[in-house]
Amino acid sequence: MKVLECKNLSKSFGATTALLNASLGVSAGEVRAVLGGNGSGKSTLAKILGGSVKLTSGEIYLNEKLTNITSPSFAKKHGIVVTSQELSLISNLSVEQNLTICSIPRKCGIFVDRKRIHREAVEILAKVGIEDYVNTEIDDLAPNQQYLVEFAKALLQKPKILIIDEVTSALYREDVAIVRDIIKGQKENGCAVIFISHRMSEISAICDSVSVLRNGEMLGTFGVDEKKENELLTLMTGREIVDVENAETGKQQDPNQTPLLCAHELNLEGFDTKIDFRVMKNEIIGVAGLQGHGQSSLVRSLFAINKPVSLQIKGVEQSISSPSVAVKAGLTFISGDRQKEGTFSNRSIMDNLSAIVDIVLKRRNVNKESILSTYRVVMDDSKQPISALSGGNQQKVVFGRLTAAEPLVILADDPTKGIDVNAKRDVYRFLRDLANSGSGVVFVSSDDEELVELTRSYEYSKVIVMYKGRIVRELVGQDITAENIASYSIPKQVEL
Repeated sequence: MKVLECKNLSKSFGATTALLNASLGVSAGEVRAVLGGNGSGKSTLAKILGGSVKLTSGEIYLNEKLTNITSPSFAKKHGIVVTSQELSLISNLSVEQNLTICSIPRKCGIFVDRKRIHREAVEILAKVGIEDYVNTEIDDLAPNQQYLVEFAKALLQKPKILIIDEVTSALYREDVAIVRDIIKGQKENGCAVIFISHRMSEISAICDSVSVLRNGEMLGTFGVDEKKENELLTLMTGREIVDVENAETGKQQDPNQTPLLCAHELNLEGFDTKIDFRVMKNEIIGVAGLQGHGQSSLVRSLFAINKPVSLQIKGVEQSISSPSVAVKAGLTFISGDRQKEGTFSNRSIMDNLSAIVDIVLKRRNVNKESILSTYRVVMDDSKQPISALSGGNQQKVVFGRLTAAEPLVILADDPTKGIDVNAKRDVYRFLRDLANSGSGVVFVSSDDEELVELTRSYEYSKVIVMYKGRIVRELVGQDITAENIASYSIPKQVEL
């Protein structure tokens, strides 16, 4: 029996059609992936089922009964719980307070049962491996920890239908393994799971079936092993997708060449270590490791986000006292946390695109409309607020901002979170083009497969693996594999 069945769901926002006659049915104990490009309607579907967006037309059946989902509280009352890609957490409250805010336990129906709140919070946090952070404010958590709290909050509500909207996009390998095991337990308990993700490896490892959305239309549902990855991507995009060919990676640069960027005895924030690091012209460096071992700190330190740093830029010693000074020196930074660090949510698409070239670099001759076209940003008009775009299209604008600056070195901190698979490949192509034109790229990612795909498709590339604030391994050529990255990220197997 289908615990959830959607028939001909349509939703329009003004002139924009987000869903068009989309149908979907999920059985108890089934894990269904929903795959689609940015703006295809995935999050709109999740919000409709979660009660935060109302249908334009169509029917929803819960346990074969026609149901009008009128609000988030109505959805939760009927067992539908949605994790939000934008996070439903209150930043200045503790983890414990956020977990129980939807249903505060009370004694005698009146008094807040604080002991029970604490007990339930610790129990659910232990399942996702972050019980030590029960009293920590959300703002003080790393992005992956915030998404684990979002996931734990959903689990605490004991869902019958769990909709996971891109929670894993911010998670590291070890976090995803935890989520995978928990979903398996939910499935065994009869919970129906709708899993929205852009990571194809997660879909194949976690899901039973996959439904494909394109431009708001549901194109079909298949067993997870029924179609190859490129076949699904071709359906998703409407154009044939072929495998990215591996380049002859690990080519040596001219040893007499002056590095674009060189840091000597760089102290990474949060670590007692000092490292030497350099970026060459035309080079792409992938940065890997378990969460919290210095990858993010490396690119943020080079960009002087938290404190000044001394660097050699094209052989010239410079004191980089702030991010704006870093930009003027030819460095650019892009974060995967677009809400906090990537976009100005109340400003227009064009304002966001122009932030560096107009305000910091004072360049007025940049063809910005051409950049938006190159990145295939799906929009009505560049004067729209950037918040009106899907998450992936917002991030495309941020990448466009970076490209407009014509950077010497690109410092990227897990930047493709929330971008669909095809858009990621576009980003890789743009980064390769920038590197080919003479820039250097430092690319941190929580997704090992992504690092392999990016670096194995470009000749002057390598992957460094970090552990406890040190670079413990450098992989080039055929040694760049997800298995090697995972192996050298584990302490007992790292050669120090």
